[in-house]
Order: sequence, then structure tokens, then C-alpha cells
Amino acid sequence: MLQDIRDKSKGVAAKIIVGFIVVTFALFGVDALVTSFNSSDKVAEVDGVEITRTQMLQGAETQRRQLISMMGSQINPALLEDNLLQRRALDELIQRAVLANQADELGLGVSDAQVNAYLVQAGQFQTNGEFDQNKYLNFLRSLGFTPLAFKERIKQDVLIQQPRNAIAGSEFVLPYQVQTVTDLQSQVRSYDYVSFSLADESEQTSVSDAELQAYYDEHKDSFKTPEQVKLDYVVISSSDFNDKVQVTDAELQDAYQALIANMTPEERSASHIQIETADRSEQEAEAIAAEIQEKLAAGESFADLAAQYSDDIASKNDGGYLGYIQKGSMGDEFETALFSMKKGEVKEVKTDYGIHLIQLDDIAAVDLPSFESEKAQLTQDLLADKTRDALLTAHEDITDLAYASDNLQAIAKEYDVDVLQSAYFGRQGGSDEVTSNPAVIAAAFGAPVLEDGQNSDLIELNDDEVVVIHLNEHKAEAVQSFDEVKDQVASIVTQDKALANLKVKAQAAMQSAGTNWTRVENAPRGQDEVTSLAFSLPHPEQGPVTEIKDMANGDLALIRLNKVTIGDEPVTDEQKQAYQRYLSQNQASLSTQAQQAYLTGQADIER
Repeated sequence: MLQDIRDKSKGVAAKIIVGFIVVTFALFGVDALVTSFNSSDKVAEVDGVEITRTQMLQGAETQRRQLISMMGSQINPALLEDNLLQRRALDELIQRAVLANQADELGLGVSDAQVNAYLVQAGQFQTNGEFDQNKYLNFLRSLGFTPLAFKERIKQDVLIQQPRNAIAGSEFVLPYQVQTVTDLQSQVRSYDYVSFSLADESEQTSVSDAELQAYYDEHKDSFKTPEQVKLDYVVISSSDFNDKVQVTDAELQDAYQALIANMTPEERSASHIQIETADRSEQEAEAIAAEIQEKLAAGESFADLAAQYSDDIASKNDGGYLGYIQKGSMGDEFETALFSMKKGEVKEVKTDYGIHLIQLDDIAAVDLPSFESEKAQLTQDLLADKTRDALLTAHEDITDLAYASDNLQAIAKEYDVDVLQSAYFGRQGGSDEVTSNPAVIAAAFGAPVLEDGQNSDLIELNDDEVVVIHLNEHKAEAVQSFDEVKDQVASIVTQDKALANLKVKAQAAMQSAGTNWTRVENAPRGQDEVTSLAFSLPHPEQGPVTEIKDMANGDLALIRLNKVTIGDEPVTDEQKQAYQRYLSQNQASLSTQAQQAYLTGQADIER
């Protein structure tokens, strides 16, 4: 069975692992995986391994982006609440630390050859079933990620996954278990049924005003209009300070110099031959490097030697070509050597990833933009910064004006803005940017605004806008009159009464010998809604089993289950293999969950 799993799942582990990392990169970017967490603000510790606040916040942001990507505008805002996301992120980091500690205690390791094998099998980097070096390189370049660092991250994730794979791989399924599932899936049921239409019964059901009044009197709390407010408000934006700030030539020149200072003055095109030391000694690696150097001195092609010797699968078949490199994109040792070389020169350098023979192919100077070409954008950026700073400086004055006045006119006059008015909205907020803002909603229904009639404090909508609100009108929660909701009550009472009538008719039909049943023989699972309801009934051990079932559209179905048998349709080997895979995966999932729970229980975890 394990061989079958291997045959059926060739490359699946690699696809899952690399696919997970691909999704993480795509949603959150490289920083999520390569940032060195230097924060000492510890939020948890697992057997001596610290988890920092930075890690937790980045994990929460990853979850936020994943949820938005998956659910879009349909997402429940409650799922994006910061505390909830941070709790989940911290739980995930703790579980990851538990697994990492286990792998360390077991002395597990992952070789570079294994990582290479995973990359070669990953579907994301294949074309027509073969590893596509261009796809791989383009993917890494789109992220600004080096092949060496990308491989290191995969190595970490594979290491954590090893114990879980071992547990999952040890699971097995017995033939009787597969047969049990096969019999259940092949089961057919013979039944009789009668359906009762709620729509038809509702049309024939009459209700009196007295019944409607009685229902209304008993359920008045169901017919309340929620508490609502209407607001006056003023929005003060950074753009309101445009005529109060200016940008000088000196400031523009300073901004231009800062801009070009951050631009790399040159790029260097390089090729390399990587000799990894993970699976060989340093002496062996040095001997290989010396051999390559001798062949280079004898006139052999660097590209041919890269194809023969290099351990970097991303570049070896392309002559070791790495493309144009800027400072800051590779490791210190690599860059120190590369940016000290002459064109055509080959240097040997040692890094954490092994020995590299680097060849400098070309040097390209980057064209710096002129001051005139950047002046308009620099002016716009500086004005934006200055107006934002002006708004920030004005916060205190706006707050003082709001506090000193019992309306918004003084603020509106001072900053030459209009007093605006909102529509009515409740405690769930309104539909525009102001009334949907949580801080605005809280202030609108807070005591100073709602009860005392004061202006609110200054509320920041975003970096460029603030708002002050004042109550215009308040509507308390109130019960709607009977006349206002009579049609709604009539609909409810009619349906309730019709449904009660249907249940009486269904009960009578259950006892009657003259009921006109519709017969269904040997219906397979999932054939239709009535059949699905028939499959929810217990086996007819002592004779037919009869029950009344609710249908999705409000109708009732009276079902009499007569017989349960195994169907005659042959079950293919492919279907049985699918059942076996399902059972194996289910048991593996339960086992890995149990192991995770055990390890977590044994770990010393401090939050």
C-alpha cells in the first residue's frame, strides 16, 4: 500500500511544500520569509525558543491577506479583527516552534540534493512535465530573491515536515475498511413518499385580524426599529493646507540628491560555479575548486565547467549565468569579491553555501535620471509631506476649537470647509467612509456626543483626513406600530399556520391506508433532495420506517423507507483506490493531529 501511495503521489509533497511557499510569497512578499527578526519584544517562548512580536504581527498580516485573497468582498469583517488574527498567528508560530524543536531533538536534516529534487519536481517550475529553468529564475527574480536563500527556506520547511510525513507514511488501511466504505457508497434505498407544498397551502390559508394582532402583541420585540443617529461633521484634509505650504529649490535639490543616492550606480553581470559543502567535506570542495581552476587555466570554457561541476540547478545549464547583480542582492562575501573584480576575471570565494568560482561577465552603469525629469514628482511628494505635516501640526488647534464650541461652525470657518450631514445610521455603522469608521461610530453613540450634545474629539480617518462630529438628530430604538408591520406579520402568521396545517395532513397521511404514495426503487445516494432525506432515516429493521422531513423550500416530505440494499453497479478498482486514499489520508490527518497535540502538551510554553 505504501508503494501505491508513493506511485500515486509522486511529487505531491514537493508540490505542496513549494506551493505553500509560493502562495506565501505571492500574498506577503519576500520580507515575510527573509526578514531577520531582531526584535527583543518576546510574546511567547517554546522550550527556550523565543517568538517575537515582529514574527506574530507578520504572521497576522499574512493571514489577513490570505483571507482577503480567498474571500474578497464576501469576507466577514470580524475575521479581520487584529486581536483575532494575532492570536491565530501566535498559535501557529507556537505549533511551528514545537515541530522545529522536535526535528532538532531527532537530529533530522535535509541535504541540498533533497531540496534540489523538490524544486525539480515542483509543478510551479515545470513545462510539459520537465523542470523549466527560466520559469524558476523568473519567479525568483520577480520576488527579488536569490536562488540560495530560496533553497534555504525550503530546506527549513521540509525539515519541519519530515516527522509528520513519517507518521502519515506509517498509516495503513485494512481491506475490510475499504469494503465498508464501498458498501456505504454503493448503498441504494427503496422508499415511498408524499410531498406537501407550503406555497399551495399558504394560498388556501386565511388569517384574521385578531390572529395578526395576537401574534404582534406576543412578538413586539421582533418589530423594533434600531437606534439611529444623524450627524453633522467637518472633514479637514491635508489638501486644505495646499495654499499654506511651499517647496523651495533647495528642498528640491536635497530630495533629488537623496533619490539618486539610493540608486545603485552600477550593475555587474556574473556567472558562478557553486560547490556545496553540505554533502561533502570542505577539503573535498576545495579539491574540486582547484580542479576547475586548473581546467580554466588550460583554456576550458567556464560555461562548460559550470554545466559539469556546479551544484546550483538554477544556473548550471545556463553557463552558471546569474544575470545583472546590484549591491545588496547577494551575500557580503559574494558581493565583496564581485565588485572588486575586473571584467573577465574569475575569483574563488567561500560563503555559508559553499565555495563559489565567480566570473565577472560585464559591468553596466545605471543611467541616473536628471533633476528636470524628476522635479515634478519631487515637488508633488514634498507638497504631500508638507501638507500632511501641516495637518498633523493643526491637530491640537482643531481639538481646542472642537472642545471650546458647542457646534462645528468655528472649525468650518477657521479651515474654510463645509459642515456636512450624514444619513441616519445605527450602531453597525453607515455606508460611507465617515459613518463606517469604527472610531466615528463609537464617538457618535458615546455619552459626550449622544447625551451631552458636545462635539467629538478629533478623529483620524487616515493619514490625510481628520473629522469632528456633532449630533444632528437621534432616533431611539422603538417598536413599530401594528399598522406599520401588518403585512410582514400577515406573511409570518400565514406561513406558520400553513406549516402547522401541513404537519397535520402529513400525520394523517402517515396513518391512512388510502394515502397516494409515490414509489422510488433502488435510489442511489444523492439522487435528489428527497432521496437524501431518505438516506437520513434509520434502517428498517422491524418493518418500514416512516418520518416527516422538512425540505429546503419549506415543503414537507412524508417518507416511508422500505428497504436498504447494496447496489448491483460494479465498483471499479479506481473507485476502491480512491476510497483507500481517502481513508489513508483521513487516518494520517488524525494521527498527525494527535502527535501535534501530544508534543504541544509536553512542551514548556510561555505566553
